[in-house]
Amino acid sequence: MILKRLQYLFFLILLVGAVFSCSTEKNTVVNRFYHGMTAHYNGYFNANELIRQSVEGFRSSRVEDFYTLLPIEPVPNEDEVIGMYPAIDTAISKCAKVIQRHSMPSNDVPALKKEEHNSWIDENWTTIGIANYYRRDYYGALKAFNYIKKFYVNDPSLHTGELWTAKTNIALGKYTDAGFNLTNLDQAIADEKSGKTGTGQLDKRGKEIEKAKVPKQLYFQLEQTKAQLALLNNEPDSAIIALESALDYAKKQEKARVHFIIAQLYEKQGNRSAAKENYAAVLKHNAPYAMHFNARLKRAFMGGDERVKKELYKMLRDQKNAQFKDQIYYALADIALQEQARDEAKRLLTKSAFYSVSNNRQKGMAYERLGNLSFEERNYIFAQKYFDSCVAVIDDRYPNVDGVRTKAEKLADLVAAVELAAYEDSVQRIARMSEVDRIQFIEDVIEQIKEAELIRKQQEAQRLLALQQQQRASIQESPSGNKWYFNNAKTRTAGYDEFRKLWGTRENEDNWRRSDKTVLITDATDETDSLITGSKPEKEDTLTVERLLRNIPLSDSAYKISAERMLFALLQSGLIYKDQLGEPEMAKEQFLKVRNRKQIGDVDLTAAYNLFRLYEGLDSKSDLTLSEKNYILNTYPASDYANFIKDPDFFIKRKEQEVVSQQGYLKILEKYRIGHYYDVISELTKLMQLNPTDLLMPNYMLLKIMATGHVNQNKTLLLPELNQLIEKYPNTEEALRAADMVSIINNGYSKNETLDFTKKTPYFENLTAKHWVIIILNKADQAASAKVKVSDFHREFFSKQALKVSTKVFGEDQDMILIQDFEQDDAAKEYIRIFKLSKKHVNNLKGYRIFAITQENLKTLFETRLLQEYELFHDEFY
Repeated sequence: MILKRLQYLFFLILLVGAVFSCSTEKNTVVNRFYHGMTAHYNGYFNANELIRQSVEGFRSSRVEDFYTLLPIEPVPNEDEVIGMYPAIDTAISKCAKVIQRHSMPSNDVPALKKEEHNSWIDENWTTIGIANYYRRDYYGALKAFNYIKKFYVNDPSLHTGELWTAKTNIALGKYTDAGFNLTNLDQAIADEKSGKTGTGQLDKRGKEIEKAKVPKQLYFQLEQTKAQLALLNNEPDSAIIALESALDYAKKQEKARVHFIIAQLYEKQGNRSAAKENYAAVLKHNAPYAMHFNARLKRAFMGGDERVKKELYKMLRDQKNAQFKDQIYYALADIALQEQARDEAKRLLTKSAFYSVSNNRQKGMAYERLGNLSFEERNYIFAQKYFDSCVAVIDDRYPNVDGVRTKAEKLADLVAAVELAAYEDSVQRIARMSEVDRIQFIEDVIEQIKEAELIRKQQEAQRLLALQQQQRASIQESPSGNKWYFNNAKTRTAGYDEFRKLWGTRENEDNWRRSDKTVLITDATDETDSLITGSKPEKEDTLTVERLLRNIPLSDSAYKISAERMLFALLQSGLIYKDQLGEPEMAKEQFLKVRNRKQIGDVDLTAAYNLFRLYEGLDSKSDLTLSEKNYILNTYPASDYANFIKDPDFFIKRKEQEVVSQQGYLKILEKYRIGHYYDVISELTKLMQLNPTDLLMPNYMLLKIMATGHVNQNKTLLLPELNQLIEKYPNTEEALRAADMVSIINNGYSKNETLDFTKKTPYFENLTAKHWVIIILNKADQAASAKVKVSDFHREFFSKQALKVSTKVFGEDQDMILIQDFEQDDAAKEYIRIFKLSKKHVNNLKGYRIFAITQENLKTLFETRLLQEYELFHDEFY
């Protein structure tokens, strides 16, 4: 009985203590214990667990890009962070409640507060700052860290806040401020090591107050942050020093990443031995398989020997490396190039491109390197094709993307010219065969094409097998987490992508794998629909002798056109070799092919002149130089090239004559402007008779016609001269104007219609005013259901903002959801961006029209119902 009473008394004392300990204004042991425990676990601990799980989830699910420098500390971008909002906002809310309810004394007026008796309040402020940093609310983070700096001068949280302030300043681009933050931390550590622990201030007992020590757990992040700032300031040596220092404080699971980044930096500097050493160090520590794999590969790039080659070939045979075959072959090709085995390197690079079934970056690298090798060997045709293949698979993030595209474009004209010349030459040779030989030759070609197609299909089958192996390997390699497929968004997305790669786009229907199905086909030549059983209708066989004979120039006219095309292509390729690639020998070969055809004309003349200049550059008195010179003078005596050979100042003199002619023409033009049309006609007639080869002849003819039109009522009299101008000088501006005049004389003017430029939008721009967001629903949608979904979306992603949701009727049987208020247009646009990216709650609303709008424009919208006009206005200003 006595024991029972003692128990009741004990519980009564605890109850009374708990009641009195709830007060935040009394600084007693019981009060400090109660509020400290609550602030520690209800706020700090739980909030940090939420942040930790959220950040770890992000980092474990992100795919590393080992082709670029790994980020020292991966953080989510503005799109990736949206999925972390719920956890981060909950963490901030927990800490904010703790600060509000458990600060000792109350934190109602922070500016008047002089001391804090709850030792866990500063940690909650720190957590709020860190949460805001990950949320990318950097100014909110700085606000929390500055509060710590102001009110917790002698607490370790001061140093934590200083470090995270540096991180936040880096994110904001304030590199100088971040440097000061890191210097302060270095100084605090230096003072601590040297024994300078006093602040110079005395406490109530007259004892000197000691400086707070820098927590040991900050050392690793401090060195990481130094390295990050050094890289942003383009100081790789300082970054390496900081990262090597970070290794002294890194945990086992952190060392692999640090070594990998150090190796990448050494590799970029060309220090292959140090890079190789650090890549090897990665393999000694626990890390994801992809990091270990890439460390092995990159170690091979730094200098491969027989041992490394054996390891790479062993990796090729390992089934779990199926998805990395392209990279392994690329590494082996690099070793082959180091050993000067170019042919072997090309073979391995070709395999790398072949096995790059889903890695376009790697495929692009293989093609680019094959292109560079061919370019070095002056095999420009192959080089262009490789560069062109590279351009087809890379995107704007590919390094040297502009250089590759430029190479592909510059060589494209050469390839087109060379291939056209080769094609025309081949069809001409076939045309010159006897009919029997021609048919036999084409039958042989058809057989070769079919064999090549069979090989291509076999290669595609191997490609599909490689893709399936990659798929199986990626499933085995998938990170741990929610094991059930349909609960894991990442595996669902990956599965969908893999399905599309293997099967293409398929309807959601039974027996989707069957190719032999009943298909409804509409025939454009038949008005009725027919049901056809079979996977595909039969196609006309294009590989027949009859079909291929259509491309052979068997008639004289067709043969002549083919020959002209071939000559022009040969000339173009020669000019590209000479002027763009600096390859005189290759240019000569093309020009000589033109000359050997002995087809008199402009193409032959241009080829002869370019041969003359090439020979003259080597020896102006050689037989080859004199031969081409005499050929031009004898065959084309009136040409500009012949005139230039006879008089090197020919073009200068002609230019001077052009200036004189232009001045005379301008004087005549002035007479036309003031209406002296008879004088214009007289002077132009004389000029045209005296200088029939004048370059301004089209201008003279057109001006004379226009002056004649002013003095003659009957405009049809101008038609013969207009047609003569069009025929004699086609494709000139004067000919085009003459053609317009002919059309007007024959058909008259088109009807003139007055355009109304006075129409204005009823909406007004005011981007700094308060904004609402409106969602226009479809007529069949339920407004109440949509409103609930939007409200759920707000609770998860905008819980910190007091957004109001309402519905309005807009038009017949159509509703609108209104979300208010946003301070200005940027906040409304950010809301719309997150709304469109979100995959939860509002997924079936994302296809609706959503706009930012001011209250004034919303009123106008309801009055006018001009939704289409507002949509155009929104596109222009938002």
